[in-house]
Amino acid sequence: MNITKELVYTLSTESYGMIPGVVKEMAERSVPLAYLYLQGTQSMEQSSLSDLEINAIELKISILNKCESCIKGHTFLVKKAGLSEDDVQAILRQEDTSLGRLNKLLKAAEYIYYSGNDIYPDLVLDYFEDEEVKEQELFEIIGLISLKTVSNYVNNYLASIKRKQQISR
Repeated sequence: MNITKELVYTLSTESYGMIPGVVKEMAERSVPLAYLYLQGTQSMEQSSLSDLEINAIELKISILNKCESCIKGHTFLVKKAGLSEDDVQAILRQEDTSLGRLNKLLKAAEYIYYSGNDIYPDLVLDYFEDEEVKEQELFEIIGLISLKTVSNYVNNYLASIKRKQQISR
């Protein structure tokens, strides 16, 4: 299969109804990366997690990765999916929401995110057992962290280029 920008743009339009800026930027610099990202995001649409849960987890990861662009986008998407303003603000403050299951998933995402950094060694396994988070859900959270980190890092890289250009003016 020949992976082209046109294919990337078609996949993006199928998934999002548009071509988000981050996908355009990826495709301009690396068509394989853009394709990988889109294939991954389309695959995660088959996840056992709800759209609200996926976007809340992606919001949490964007907060941890300090990606302002994705924080704004996922804040909008969780509100659109029906999350209350109070719960959105709780996620942004990195506090518990009023939804028990969502809190478990967000905590699992945080533990997985930090699991390789000696901050929470082995807590993922303990949490998995104690909080009855299914192993499939943990693996899907790992997938979301991986995909969201790609777009967060691309956005953060582009923002640093923009800041550098503004400074040099």
